[in-house]
Amino acid sequence: MAESSRKGRAVFILTLYAVITTRLYYFMTNSFRKKGTGITGVLSRETALALLDRYGQGAGWTKHCRAVADGAEAVGRALAVFHRIDIELLWTSALLHDIGRYVTHDPILHGVEGYLLLSALGYQKHAFVCASHVLFGLHAAEASRFGLPARDFVPRTYEERIVPLVDFLVEGNRAVSLKHRFRSLRHRNRENVQFVKRLDDAYAAAADFKVQIEVEIGRTLEDLLESAPGCS
Repeated sequence: MAESSRKGRAVFILTLYAVITTRLYYFMTNSFRKKGTGITGVLSRETALALLDRYGQGAGWTKHCRAVADGAEAVGRALAVFHRIDIELLWTSALLHDIGRYVTHDPILHGVEGYLLLSALGYQKHAFVCASHVLFGLHAAEASRFGLPARDFVPRTYEERIVPLVDFLVEGNRAVSLKHRFRSLRHRNRENVQFVKRLDDAYAAAADFKVQIEVEIGRTLEDLLESAPGCS
């Protein structure tokens, strides 16, 4: 009888512990969500800018990040007439797409470093954009070869696809044509064989998406980006 009573108390205590820890978890999650921290992947513009300042340290490439963010927002707002676009996710993802350059300027590995950093901070959607903006997407075999998880990092949503497209239309902080940007990328990275051999596929994906957008909004993206605040 005593043994049965002890077992009953043990079960009660374990059940109570499970209830308390579960409620504590939800309380902490909701608190973090309200504060906009990484546990839920919510990222405010202020936090995104703080991250860029912290890891970019005012380096020249951060100007490109800001230009791409403003350009991406301009494209997103033009498309929002026809599609549901998360402008805040789009802007913050675009702002941080090159944050991995605080480690390396390799045309592929900077995306990997950005993915690793933002994943560690809990911003999974933004981390995905860091990886998937490279060459307009990496397939599982490529991803694992470069140090990413063995799965596809290919942009699918509008937000994910707008970032690499605008990235391919902005040189530094200046709006340029797709052909100009790819000529520049090919020249600057001519010794990186694995990058250069994938540029044709990336160009085709970017050009197709560009045409799709331009048909919908009724103007060229070059024209739109030239009027964006950060693209001089």
